[in-house]
Amino acid sequence: MVTNAIPRWLTRLDENKPYIEVLDDEKLSDMSPYRAHGQLAVRLGAQLDAWADDHGAVGTEVRFYFQRDDGRWSSLLPDVDYTSYARVPKHPADTWQRPRVAPDIAIEILSPDDRPGRTKRKVETYLEFGSTVVLVLHPLKRRIALHRADGSVEEHEARGAWSLAPFDGLVIDWEKIYRGIDVGDS
Repeated sequence: MVTNAIPRWLTRLDENKPYIEVLDDEKLSDMSPYRAHGQLAVRLGAQLDAWADDHGAVGTEVRFYFQRDDGRWSSLLPDVDYTSYARVPKHPADTWQRPRVAPDIAIEILSPDDRPGRTKRKVETYLEFGSTVVLVLHPLKRRIALHRADGSVEEHEARGAWSLAPFDGLVIDWEKIYRGIDVGDS
């Protein structure tokens, strides 16, 4: 029987507390990214949004909810995401507004305080719950770790423009994304 009721585990997130994400029941503190972090997210989102057209939605800091069979749960906010309407239809509205599957593309832009172990666990969670690709951007080094659902990991420079397979027609132009942004020591 399908119900639109919000699962009880999902309501345990107190969005008024000073944490922003939950990873396997562990509340993670809010990071304080620099301006460059936000600028990179906006520009990445704009390029994905132009490509997505009416096939899916692009968002920044959209909350995704996941529960494992053992009861542990997570609530993650990728810096940028693309979710196809084929995987997550707009209706019922609760499922669209509070998605319980990972986005097709999740992008994490590292902040100075991000811990490698937590970042790895986030990537694993996105992939476990359905992401096709997870990009982890190190803004200062202009390096990308591209994690795929098949378990492969590729390293790329965030320079030039390159296609992101298997998403037909999606080309990420890193020169446009970084133009005029001072990443400093972010």
